[in-house]
Amino acid sequence: MMVALAIGLLLGVGGALAKEKLNTGFTTPRQIEERLQLPLLTSVNSMSSTETTVKGKAVKIPLYPAAAPLSRFNEAMRGLRSGIQMTDVDRPPKVVQVTSTIPGEGKTTIALSLAISAACAGQKVLYIDADLRHPSGSHFFGLHKQPGLVDLLIQNIDPPDVIKYVESAKVWVLPAGDKTNNPTDLLGSDRMKFYIDRFRQLFDFVVVDTPPLGPVTDPLIVAQLVDKVIYVVRWASTPRELIERSIQQIAGNKKVAGVVFNHVNEELAQKYGKHAYGYYYGARDYRKYYSG
Repeated sequence: MMVALAIGLLLGVGGALAKEKLNTGFTTPRQIEERLQLPLLTSVNSMSSTETTVKGKAVKIPLYPAAAPLSRFNEAMRGLRSGIQMTDVDRPPKVVQVTSTIPGEGKTTIALSLAISAACAGQKVLYIDADLRHPSGSHFFGLHKQPGLVDLLIQNIDPPDVIKYVESAKVWVLPAGDKTNNPTDLLGSDRMKFYIDRFRQLFDFVVVDTPPLGPVTDPLIVAQLVDKVIYVVRWASTPRELIERSIQQIAGNKKVAGVVFNHVNEELAQKYGKHAYGYYYGARDYRKYYSG
């Protein structure tokens, strides 16, 4: 029996180590803090169509904070806003950039949700779609065929001609605008810097949605113009080494405010112990509170 117990223990430990080795993504706040030297600002669960249905109507995730202000998702967005403010208490960031490592991590959903959550809190918010290669945010608002940031930077027009107020989201939107063959040059232009500074004065909060950092250098250019960078990481998915290399490119100037875990599988997260996200927001008492 002792031999069998020892063999079983060895197999269990070996299986756990093998599972950890195969999972190359980040899964706990401690991993983020120790490896990236950054705080985890908030975690966002994966949401089913049932969870995003309010009063019998399907709601798009970025609009969920407005439709369900007491939801856990909106609480995560409030936590993100608070985390951003706490990065510099004396001079709270007003212009924040949202990016990720690779496509598919949900950085546009987080950027839109952050902007709409802030607007629902009474702030005058501007969302800028600076992902000139794949302007998902512009498509979300149905403004992908409207003039926008590109037109503002290359033509002699004024911001009121291209910035639209979206009543359903309570945010001002500067869509990507016309297509361009040199997005990096436009984003790094003096006119871009001028308008970012101008928007900082005109709005309470500005969210700049940029492409993922892995494929292109556009986010590095924009990072020089904003107050803070929010880095979205798909939970237990994107390789840690790739995230680490990408963040190192912008971390030198201390612009990265922290990390957002996205698409968290709550059931699996609980298996990582009390330091996993599921421990904090998966507890029975919290479920009951947010169900209200």
